[in-house]
Amino acid sequence: MLTRSSSLPDLVLRWADHDDGMADVWLPARGFGTAPAPAPLLYALHGGFWGSEFDRRHLRPLARALCDQGWVVVVPEYARAAGRHMAAGLAAPWPLVVDDLRMLRHRVPQLLAEVAPGRITDHRPVLVGHSAGGQLALWWALDQTADTEGADAGTGVAGPPRHVLGLAPVADMTRARAEHLGDGAVEALLGSNPCAGLVEAADPAARMRAGEWPAECTIIVLHGADDHAVPLVHSTDLGGELSALDVRPLPEVEHFALIDPLSSAWPYVFAALPPAI
Repeated sequence: MLTRSSSLPDLVLRWADHDDGMADVWLPARGFGTAPAPAPLLYALHGGFWGSEFDRRHLRPLARALCDQGWVVVVPEYARAAGRHMAAGLAAPWPLVVDDLRMLRHRVPQLLAEVAPGRITDHRPVLVGHSAGGQLALWWALDQTADTEGADAGTGVAGPPRHVLGLAPVADMTRARAEHLGDGAVEALLGSNPCAGLVEAADPAARMRAGEWPAECTIIVLHGADDHAVPLVHSTDLGGELSALDVRPLPEVEHFALIDPLSSAWPYVFAALPPAI
C-alpha cells in the first residue's frame, strides 16, 4: 500500500446545511494499477473542551496516520461553545451537539456510499475521541445501542460502534464540572444551571456506573500520567469502578502526545485499535 505525506483530507463531505455540518475524509491509498480496496470505517472526534478554539483540522496528522494503516477515517465537526446555539436562542450548545452526532452518524455513511461506493467493509464503525472528543465518542456509543437493526454497509445505513478508544477523555462529566476543568468547560457546554438529569444524561461515567454499556463494544482508555488538562486519576478511578473498562495509563505522556503520530505514545494508540482488515 502506498502512503502519502500530506495530511490534507481526500474528501470533504457536507452532511448538514449549517456551518458545522462538515466532515473530512481520508481514504487508504491504492497501489499502481489496482482498484481501491474496501476498508473499515473509523470516526475521530476532536477535543478542545467543546470550545471554538479547536476544530476538526486539529486531528489531521492523526487521521492521515490512521488512514495509512488501512482505515477510512472521518473527522467530523460539531456544535461548540460560542457557536450557533446562540443564534438558535439556546443557553448552551449541548442540544445541538446531540443533534449533530445523531445526524452525522447516519448521514455520513450514506454520503460515503454515494461518493466512494464499495470503499467501506464494516457497517459497525470504530470511534476514537480525544479529550472532549472522548466524551463525545463514549456518549455516541451509549446513545446508539438500538441502531443495529437494518445496518448494512452496502446501503449506507450505520450500525452502532464496535470499538471505542478514548484518548485522555473527559469521561466523568460530573467530576470535571465539580473540578472546573477547562475553566468551566462543562458549564459552557451544558449551561450554568442545567435542568435536572441533564448532566447525568451527558455524562458517560454516570451512565456506565448505572449499568449502561454499548452492545458488543470494546472500550479502551489511554491516558498519560503527565496530563495536566484532564488528570489521569479521572480515568483510573473510573476504571477501578468499572471492570469492563480497559484503562491503560501511560507514563511520561502528556495530553496532546496521544494525538501526535510522532510521539512515544503513538505505538500504544495503534495497539489499542482493532486490526484494520
